[in-house]
Amino acid sequence: MPELPEVETIRRQLKEVLVGKTISKIEVLRAKSFAGDPKSLIGRKIKDIQRKSKVIEVSFEDHEKMVTVHLKMTGQLVFVDGEMRVSGGHPTADWVNGLHSKHTRVVWTFDDGSKLFFNDMRVFGWMKLVERTQELKNSRYQVPDVIDKDFTEDYLFNSLKKTKKPIKLILLDQNKIGGLGNIYVNDALFMAGVRPERKTDTLEKKEVSKLHKAIVKVINLGIKYGGASASNYVQVSGLGGTYQDHFLVYKREGLKCRDCESKIQKIKLGGRGTFFCPSCQK
Repeated sequence: MPELPEVETIRRQLKEVLVGKTISKIEVLRAKSFAGDPKSLIGRKIKDIQRKSKVIEVSFEDHEKMVTVHLKMTGQLVFVDGEMRVSGGHPTADWVNGLHSKHTRVVWTFDDGSKLFFNDMRVFGWMKLVERTQELKNSRYQVPDVIDKDFTEDYLFNSLKKTKKPIKLILLDQNKIGGLGNIYVNDALFMAGVRPERKTDTLEKKEVSKLHKAIVKVINLGIKYGGASASNYVQVSGLGGTYQDHFLVYKREGLKCRDCESKIQKIKLGGRGTFFCPSCQK
C-alpha cells in the first residue's frame, strides 16, 4: 500500500495533468468502486488535487462536493492523452496494454478526449463523491498529517504518554497521526535510536523530540526520492520511486547496520514485518 510520500508524489503529478480539465463522462464499471452519483460531475472543471493522510482529494470549481480516492493495496491511476500515458500506484501490465482492462473499475473522460482510468486488481481501493463539509468531520481531519505544521513535538509527546502500547503500533495508528506507514516508521525509529516494541510511556521528552525530527526527515526524504517502488508503487510519470535505495533498516534483515557492524533483525509486531538494529536502538 502506498504511504504518504508515494501518495504525495502521485498528487503532485496528477495536479499537473488534471487541473483545468472538464469532465464529460464518468463510467463506473464496478459499482462498489465509486460511491455517489457520477452524473453530478458532468461538466465540472477540476480545481485542485489535494491530499489528506493517504487519501487523494479532487475538488471542482463552483461545486461543494469532491472525490476522494484511496488506492489501497493494488489501485492505480492511469492518465491517457493521445500517445501520452502517465501512471501511478500499483504497477501492472495495464500501464502499457490497451485500456479498458479487466481491472478497470472507473473511467473519467474529459472534454478534450483525454481519460483517467482507475484500475484495481484486488478491488480494495475506492473513489467516493462526498460533501466537503461532511468530509471535514472524517477522523483523518481530526489528527495532524506528519507534514502539517500541527504535527509538533508536543503533539507527539502528548499522544504517546496516553498509552503503554509499543511505539511502532501507535505511530501506525491513523487515528493518532496521519500518513505514516510501515516503511517510514521502521526507518524513523532507527534514526531516532528507539526499539519498535518499546512501550510509549517509557520514552523521555528528549527521545520524543529526536523521534519527531526523525519522522519528519524520513518522510521528506521519501518525498524527495519519489517514494519507494518496493511497496508495489510507481509514480504517475511511470517511473519508480528510489527511496528503497536508501532504506535504513526496512527490508534489510541480515544485512549490516549502516551505523555499526550488527546485523539488522526482523520480528513481527502487530502482524507487520518490523526491522531494527539490536545495537543502535534501545
